[in-house]
Amino acid sequence: MRYLSKLVGLGFLFLFSNSLVADQIPNKIKIGILSKYSPDTVHIIAKNSRIQYSGKNSLEKDKTILVRAEEDQIRIIYGAKNSRSEHILFSGGEYELEVPKDQTPKKYSGDLEIISSKGKLKLILTVPLEEYVQIGMTSEFGDLFYPKNEKDLNPNWKQEYLIVASAMIRSYALANLGRHSKEGHDLCDLTHCLQFSGKLKKENIQFSPSKKILLQDKSGKVLETFFHSTCGGNLSSPSVLWKNFKNPQYYRSGPDTKGGEIQCRNSPYFSWETFISKEEMETALQAKQLTELEPKYSESRVTSLDYKDYSGKKNIQASEFLSKIGKLLGWNKTKSNDFKIEISTRGFYLKGKGFGHGIGLCQYGAREMAFRDAKSEEILHFYFPGAELRPIQ
Repeated sequence: MRYLSKLVGLGFLFLFSNSLVADQIPNKIKIGILSKYSPDTVHIIAKNSRIQYSGKNSLEKDKTILVRAEEDQIRIIYGAKNSRSEHILFSGGEYELEVPKDQTPKKYSGDLEIISSKGKLKLILTVPLEEYVQIGMTSEFGDLFYPKNEKDLNPNWKQEYLIVASAMIRSYALANLGRHSKEGHDLCDLTHCLQFSGKLKKENIQFSPSKKILLQDKSGKVLETFFHSTCGGNLSSPSVLWKNFKNPQYYRSGPDTKGGEIQCRNSPYFSWETFISKEEMETALQAKQLTELEPKYSESRVTSLDYKDYSGKKNIQASEFLSKIGKLLGWNKTKSNDFKIEISTRGFYLKGKGFGHGIGLCQYGAREMAFRDAKSEEILHFYFPGAELRPIQ
């Protein structure tokens, strides 16, 4: 699970919306891949691809190529042949990519363009929108389709949940289209945007919804469909994190309950506890002789923390606090921004609920609704009240 890095990357530190009107849906989407590696060299096995560079254009059944960054050009090596080019384009094929830092092959399909900038390779993969949605859905929701016990469940729950999950990925991606436009693509393949794991495995190819839905606001703009693993029973408005957030009325806030029961109560992340030593907390906060640490709340979620050390009283925003703890101790050390703090002589006990920022759709709560016979439209309207659900082809 990657929800804490998403909590910081997607939820706290960056807010983007290009206000795409739903009538402007593109057929394809550009993804910056291998983002976490920033490779200077990549080994490529290309299958059934047309390859273009330096005025050359050939259709190859199988070809193995080494591409290396050289300032703002790339070196292309295959067999005894060696040339330089500003870019190389692979069209309509399948690829296995290896980088020096991780030689496990990464598999992709689509159109792949590679350029060099300041000695680093940029790899941009263009794929059909719905293929991206399917891959993103498998990456972000995949584990939830395999509960430990499926007895006595609505037999249609999986199809309804598929519709919901794909609507989340489709709407969020389109609302953030162009987020990386300065880098030449729409989205990255990390939790900063949406996790994109590459070519689907055979068992996931038929893993598709029976209908496609796009969420939009009353003006027809695509709605930014935030989601998280587990709300812990408490959903919050986006304005808890972003004071000037527009149209918060489209996102449910308050208890995530049906029939008096918390819907995500069976999530393994429903509640959590963690201990952070005084030394670790002082290192994270760059503080000395820390004596106080008090959370400040809005809608039952931490928005900032007051603390006191040898130099006096200070305040830190929840986003920065979680980022500092995550970088020092790991992103799962504090699983959400819904927690209380108990101070001891040794350090700080954090007792919290949920996994993620609590905004938008609770994945475990939505699945529980599907378990209990709720249709996809009912689930989407529950978490995004007032949103319009637009069927698309």
